[in-house]
Amino acid sequence: MIDFFWLKSFTEILQLFLSVFFIIYLNIKYTSDNKTIKWLSIFFYIKLITDLYGILNYTSWISSILTKPILEFYRVTMGALEVGMLLSLFIFVHSLFKKEVSLKQGLPYFGLAVVMLPINIILRYVFNFDLILPFDLVKILWILTALYLIVNYIKNSSIKLFFITIVLWNALWLAEVILHHQLMLINEPLSWTIFVISELIFTMGIAYFFIQVVINPKILKFENIHEVMPNALRRMIESNLDSAIKENKLYLRPDLNLNILAKEIHASPSDLTIYLNKILNKNFNQFIIDHRIEESKLLLNAFHENKLNIEQVMYASGFNSKSVFNTAFKNRTGMTPSQYKKLHKN
Repeated sequence: MIDFFWLKSFTEILQLFLSVFFIIYLNIKYTSDNKTIKWLSIFFYIKLITDLYGILNYTSWISSILTKPILEFYRVTMGALEVGMLLSLFIFVHSLFKKEVSLKQGLPYFGLAVVMLPINIILRYVFNFDLILPFDLVKILWILTALYLIVNYIKNSSIKLFFITIVLWNALWLAEVILHHQLMLINEPLSWTIFVISELIFTMGIAYFFIQVVINPKILKFENIHEVMPNALRRMIESNLDSAIKENKLYLRPDLNLNILAKEIHASPSDLTIYLNKILNKNFNQFIIDHRIEESKLLLNAFHENKLNIEQVMYASGFNSKSVFNTAFKNRTGMTPSQYKKLHKN
C-alpha cells in the first residue's frame, strides 16, 4: 500500500530545500536592495514556514513527538500565511511588470493576512469551527489571483508556466477538500492521490522556475552587477561620487545635472546612470534630491544658529523651486518644512 504520509512529507522537504536554495541564490547573486527581489524572497521566506508545518505534520516520527495542540495552532495560522504568500507574489509580479513597490508601500496590503489570523483563532478555539470554509476561500483567492496575473500581467513564458502550476496546485487542493471532506464523493485513497499530485505539480513548478532563473536571470529583469559594470569602474565611481557629494557638496548647485556631475567624477553619463540605477536603485533626480533634503533638515535643525527662514533654507540646500522643495520634503519626512521646523523648535 502506498504511504501517502511519506509522499506528502517528501514533497514538503523538497519544497523547503528549493525555497532555501532560491533565497540563497537571489540574495548572493543580486543586489540586496532590489525591491522586486525582496518581494520574491518574502514569498519564499513565508513558504519556508508553511513547508515546515507540512514536514512536522506528515512526518510520523516528528508528529508523534509534538503535542497535538502545537500542530493544531500551527494549522490555524496557515490561512494567514497562505494569504501572505499570495500577496507577496502579487506585489512581486506588479514590481516586475508594472511598477516597483517598496516594502513601505507594500506592507499595508498584508493587513488582510494579519486580520485573518485572529479571525481563524476565534473561529477555531471559540466556536470550534473546522476552518474548511476559510480554507476554500483562500484557495479560490489563489486561483483567481494567479489567473488574473497570467492574463493581465505576466509576459514571460517561464514565469507564466510557474503560475499555471500554482493554479493547478490550488485547484487540485480545492477539489480534494470539497469532494472528500465536504461532499464525501470520493474515498480516502483517491483523496490522498489528488492531494499528493497537487504537491508534486507545485514542487516541479518551483524547481522549473528556479532552473530558469539560474539559466537566464534576466527573465526576472535582474542583472548581475559584475556583468553590468566592472568592479574597477564601480569602485572608481563610488569613490569619486562619495567625494563629490560629501566633501564638495555638489548637490548644492542649483544647475547641477547628470552631465555636470559625471564630468566632475570623471565618468561618462551612461556609466553614472548605470551606477545610480543598478547599484543605488535611484535615478539622478532622486539621488540629488535625497541629499538636498538631508541638507535642508540639517539647516532647519540649526535655525537657532543660522537664523534662516524656510525660503532661505530652500535656496541654501540647492533647490530653486518652492513647490518642488515642499513636495520632496514632505514625501521623505511626512511633514512640510514648516512643520519640521516647528517640531524641532520645541
